[in-house]
Amino acid sequence: MSVLPAIIIPAYNERSVIARTLKPLYRGIKEGKYSITVAVNGSNDGSVDFIRNEFPAVCCLDIELGSKTNAINVAEKSNVGFPRIYMDADVVVNYDGLLSLINTLESSVSPLLVSPKAIMEFSSSSIFVKAFYRAWFKTKFYSSQGFGSGVYGLNKQARACFKFFPDVIADDGFIREVVPVSKQQVDTNCTSMVTAPKKIGDLIKIKTRSKLGNIELKNKSLVINKNLPSKRFVSMPTFFEFMVYGLVNLIATKLANKKYKSLERYQWQKDESSRNVE
Repeated sequence: MSVLPAIIIPAYNERSVIARTLKPLYRGIKEGKYSITVAVNGSNDGSVDFIRNEFPAVCCLDIELGSKTNAINVAEKSNVGFPRIYMDADVVVNYDGLLSLINTLESSVSPLLVSPKAIMEFSSSSIFVKAFYRAWFKTKFYSSQGFGSGVYGLNKQARACFKFFPDVIADDGFIREVVPVSKQQVDTNCTSMVTAPKKIGDLIKIKTRSKLGNIELKNKSLVINKNLPSKRFVSMPTFFEFMVYGLVNLIATKLANKKYKSLERYQWQKDESSRNVE
């Protein structure tokens, strides 16, 4: 039985960015600090062969069904230990930061969910995208709960709070419902670099997916944590930031409500504008 902490990375057609994610973490496998499992699912971009050739110490699963939560469930059956770090395939976390995240999780005897601090790379983004994220940085969701980082970790006690990941769009949203808000924190010694969309249309696409995931959780009665912050912002954004933030969320919410009516035909939406990196 593996006793090493486990990094689990579900990946759907992420051949163009997966090396960027794995390179800074690969030494941890060699040094026996943790295992890494990439759960490639429903992909047809050659990412399985690429990972197995370029990163042979990584456990690369080739899963036929294109489902993020199913991929995580399959990965968890492959003899992985605790704590467990769940990462999106397009974010970058450095080695020392990841060790800090693992250490924070291992130091708690009660259920704990820990996320890194998200750092947005938006040098190629439009003024509207930048304004949205500058408003987002001022919310409690970002500063206190680690939303937007594309990474979260669970210690063994937190993972024991549920049996398996349900078939939902928002796995991170589900986790933040299962683990009490008081047991969620951000490890500021760990950062995840997230490449922001270039255009506001790309941003609306990924925010629509986020809203759709929240609607699904609510309609499947998976919303448990009712004590949301009474005030969204820790500090007030500028007028321009606030207007862009509100407009993007309004449009995304309307689109998500429309898409929910045909949820069975939903296809995973992701921002391709931030995935032009080899």
